[in-house]
Amino acid sequence: MVKSSIRVIIRTRPTANFASKNLKIDIEKKTIEAFIPKDDNQGLINNQQENWKFKFDEFLHNSTQEEVYDICGRDIIHSILEGYNGTVFAYGQTGAGKTYTMSGGSQNYKFRGIIPRAISQIFNEIQNKSEFSYVVKVSFAEIYNELIYDLLSNTPPSEQTGNIMIQDDPKFGITVKGLTQVLCGSEEDALNQVFEGESNRTIAEHKLNKNSTRSHCIYTLHMECRSRVESSEKVVYSKLNLVDLAGSERTKKTGSEGLTLTEANFINKSLSYMEQVVIALSEKNREHVPYRQSKLTYYLKDSIGGNSKTLMVANIWPEPEHMEETISTLRFATRMMRVSNEITINVELDPSQLVDRYKREIRDLKQELAMHDTLANRGRVVYETYTPEQQYQIQLLAERYLEGDLDEVEIESLRQVRELFNQIKNIYRKTMTRLGAEDIKSRSRPATNKTGTLKGNEVKGFEEREEGVGQEEHSGGFGLGKANPNSRPVDSSALEPKNQFFQEEEIEEKKISSREEAKKASANRNSKKIPHIDKNQAFMEFKNGEGKEIDSTLNDNKDDLKERKNKIKYLTDEVNGLKKLIDECKDNLDNIRNERHNDEEDVIDEEEFALIKKLKDYKKAYRSNYDQLKASKDEINAINQNIEFARDKLIAEFEIWYEKKFGAQPEMMSRESARERPQTEEKTNEDLDLDALAYIKAKKNVQTLHKAKKVLGAVGKA
Repeated sequence: MVKSSIRVIIRTRPTANFASKNLKIDIEKKTIEAFIPKDDNQGLINNQQENWKFKFDEFLHNSTQEEVYDICGRDIIHSILEGYNGTVFAYGQTGAGKTYTMSGGSQNYKFRGIIPRAISQIFNEIQNKSEFSYVVKVSFAEIYNELIYDLLSNTPPSEQTGNIMIQDDPKFGITVKGLTQVLCGSEEDALNQVFEGESNRTIAEHKLNKNSTRSHCIYTLHMECRSRVESSEKVVYSKLNLVDLAGSERTKKTGSEGLTLTEANFINKSLSYMEQVVIALSEKNREHVPYRQSKLTYYLKDSIGGNSKTLMVANIWPEPEHMEETISTLRFATRMMRVSNEITINVELDPSQLVDRYKREIRDLKQELAMHDTLANRGRVVYETYTPEQQYQIQLLAERYLEGDLDEVEIESLRQVRELFNQIKNIYRKTMTRLGAEDIKSRSRPATNKTGTLKGNEVKGFEEREEGVGQEEHSGGFGLGKANPNSRPVDSSALEPKNQFFQEEEIEEKKISSREEAKKASANRNSKKIPHIDKNQAFMEFKNGEGKEIDSTLNDNKDDLKERKNKIKYLTDEVNGLKKLIDECKDNLDNIRNERHNDEEDVIDEEEFALIKKLKDYKKAYRSNYDQLKASKDEINAINQNIEFARDKLIAEFEIWYEKKFGAQPEMMSRESARERPQTEEKTNEDLDLDALAYIKAKKNVQTLHKAKKVLGAVGKA
């Protein structure tokens, strides 16, 4: 971070009644001297100060709007495009020219202020920097009587509540929750929002100013920059606050009454809190800064003492009757110069591009590892995820090792060791399931009558059992029980069916040969007339011929899946039945223990002992069936994986066979005639400044829009 002091520029309002006896301005030395004689009515003992001398960064005396912008705005705009935050705000008494400095006059394009000139410079700079991609959004907020209103919202300010919250985000600094941000692609779009917001501002009249703004307005440009040349994940953020503060005023001079007086009290109070913040920041070893005393100071927290290049334009009215307000403004400006901000470029990393970069790094590291393995005669080591064929080969290797046919397993990598242990675990589970199946069926089979059929109440228990363990979940899958037919397994480490698998090299050779054959077939496609063949009929022919083995494997897996699901359903019923028996035993034990507690005896009788033993047996059977359910779930996941693999393989082999035998069928391409849009030429005046085109068009658009709103309002009232 770099420390940067707030720059202060003094601008005088042009006047024919300049207080030459009271003010002396030295533009070369950048100083101003003020003199106010003592009031004789205060008596002989009067300690009133008479002379003041101030020194500032720049003085703008009788300066044009272009000169003001060159000194106040141009450098900050360059900093904004580099990634720094920036703020320009105007401060001064009412009628001193703050709004004219920031927004300008509407009579002539040459009188436009800092805000429209800054927008023009930003979009001109963006057009010149074609190697970068910029996103510009604008917002316009009004702080009126300690309430924040959104001037760009579709809801008029009169219908808004004003309860917009300010938040201090650790990443982006001060943000306003719910404030409208409009995406602007051109200078004209941004100027449209400026004029739209200014038309919604609160304005009133008093003795010193016919068009006195009664609120603080903050126009903010939010910018986001990415490089188009470099594949960098760096994103540069910045924002520019252009603030038009309401003027401080003395109610005796303005003659404010009623609502205007209330507005003046809120304005003076917020500016007083702002001065307290400036005093706190200028003092050394000051721990607490009262930003939250007002909405204005909290909104400008980044601008005053935060992460922002800030410039203040202090507007003064150099006439004899306004000398007290002029001295007050100059004193506040002097305090503002003592405030230092800590500025830094706002750089963040784009998560999506960061993931892409990590993927590239992982790929490069894998290639480098492969090169090292080749040099060390370890060419068989592969660092990609195991394919189903490779998993099946490791399963065979584990079975041979467990059966004693293989004394040692050659270790190639840690990845191979993990997969080997995983296959051994699956073999163990499958073996335990097979060994315990008969015992579970004989012990857990529901009771039947002499004819071998279920009793009526037992049939009812199987058909209309209460919801319990094993019920289908609505989220597309199952916890314990019958699987949803549309669900797919998430775990990809399941076993593959023990059919013929190809090695990875054979698959690659087959793919290459298939591509070559497809190319040969496509080369002869133009010379031979290919009849249209129904693809469904061709698919049936393929399944009965070359794809018969794959189709048979697919059907076997489907039959196996059906059997497993029936087993899941049976075990689920058993688990739910045991759960009910366990609950009943617990209830009976609780009743017996409560009776024994009432009799004040602590001896277990035979009935309670029998229930405890029965509960223990039920829990043991429940745990056994529960483990079988979990094992069955893993087996169903494996079978689903096998089905998906066989189906994909069948479709891929069919596509190759179909293109080889019949060729690709021509597609009917629909062509639409291109519509030529007539190009309209705008009539431009040769004498008109070309830079003023966007400004004038934006102003006309807003004026037309407001005229239409007035007409609609009149029609509605009629």
